Amino acid sequence: MLRGTYFPRHDENRMLHEGDVEAARDRFFRERPISVTYLLRQRYSWMNEYLLGCKAVVELGAGAGLSKEFLDCPNIILSDVVKRPWIDIVVDALNLPFGNDSLDAVICSHMIHHLANPARFFSVVRTKLKLGGFLLIQDLHTSLMLRILLRIMRHEGWSYDINVFNENTIANDPSDPWSANCAIPELLFSDELAFENEIPGFRFLKNELNESLLFPLSGGVIAKTRIIQFPSNVYKVVQTVDRFLVYLFPNVFAVGRSVVLEKTS
Repeated sequence: MLRGTYFPRHDENRMLHEGDVEAARDRFFRERPISVTYLLRQRYSWMNEYLLGCKAVVELGAGAGLSKEFLDCPNIILSDVVKRPWIDIVVDALNLPFGNDSLDAVICSHMIHHLANPARFFSVVRTKLKLGGFLLIQDLHTSLMLRILLRIMRHEGWSYDINVFNENTIANDPSDPWSANCAIPELLFSDELAFENEIPGFRFLKNELNESLLFPLSGGVIAKTRIIQFPSNVYKVVQTVDRFLVYLFPNVFAVGRSVVLEKTS
């Protein structure tokens, strides 16, 4: 259901402030919305156990640069395709400027589904990681619930008709950093054996579906919808309900995925 290719135009988007990371960052630090805080804590805090002792850490596609509020590692280099005051370095994720075997960890939060060429990205990032280094990924899962939400809000789209393991595949518009194919993480990570066979040099340490009602109740991180802010206890209950829904019906309710890949060669 709703698995056919769907890509809305940017001018169809029913969410507010698409791509306005400056406004999103200002809003977060000015208002500290409880809903967004809970959402981002869930997306980032699990990464801390893999960052212990890491010295050379880069976040790709750091956007509003909010990860440092939830990660304990003080050495994170924030990077993005656009220079902003909080961004340490401007990089192209398909042409990383770091030395080979120089990074302990690379963080990608909700950026994999924006990649123009996923297979090439993993090939590039593997050369930059040290042996035993981690690629920490938090991204979308195109469950039925997410596809319905995307259809309603006309925010981003998806296509399952691509070969994400082919380095010649163009999965998104290379000239548009906000181009999005939300099916990319599912196509990459739903079959671990296929990934490890097609993209050698990595092994899975974590591949977990998560997040459900907390996402729409947050109103979004960058692009926004108007929502009501509830007391913190409500979001604690929502997180419990989310775990229950994702456990029972993952492909209906899970809208997030957490992945850890370790470089093995």
